[in-house]
Amino acid sequence: MNRHGHPDFSLNPLHPVHDFHHKGEPNLPDYCNHLVLHHHRLPSHFPVRSFSSQDEALSARLEEGVRSNDNLILLTPKGTRWAFNFVETPQQAPRVVVGKGFEQEGWGDVAVPSAWETQGYGQALYTNFQYPFKVDPPVVPDGMNHVGSYQTQIEVPKAWEGKRIMIRFEGVSSAFYCWIDGHPAGYSQDSRLDAEFDLTDLVRGGGTPTPG
Repeated sequence: MNRHGHPDFSLNPLHPVHDFHHKGEPNLPDYCNHLVLHHHRLPSHFPVRSFSSQDEALSARLEEGVRSNDNLILLTPKGTRWAFNFVETPQQAPRVVVGKGFEQEGWGDVAVPSAWETQGYGQALYTNFQYPFKVDPPVVPDGMNHVGSYQTQIEVPKAWEGKRIMIRFEGVSSAFYCWIDGHPAGYSQDSRLDAEFDLTDLVRGGGTPTPG
């Protein structure tokens, strides 16, 4: 998203560089730091739905799933594709440019939501009796620590000016950072748990620049 109503939204599991304050071991990346589970993640809660009015809520057909409305933008409706980059280790991950996000030269794109292993990237691993890598907690081995970086642009409605704006992830494997225009919005781990971040100070609707 850019900060003028069309923010560049960047998502990167296990990206090692960010601007968050460290707890515990300052030289460890967050995913190797047993004292860090998240940065700026809002408290978890029972799943809720957003509606524009009481009448809309009372007439909603919940079995039809989540749909965009005046108060909600579904970021991954059927058929959505985001820009995507895949690397073997966190050290090879693309750098985040403040005010812009990722440079996308040479990137492809993938369907979202999905597992990138089903789209030709990396290798799907499953085992129920032996880890496929050396177990040395809290150290995560770089050799089997693939990183996927996503980026897309989202138009923030002008009607959202002055409202609280949050982003919700229903589940990401297995740790990730989120940026808005290259500015850190949050970090979360705990594979596939929901994660919400407050974006109010990072975006504004209707083409109005966000200060800072």
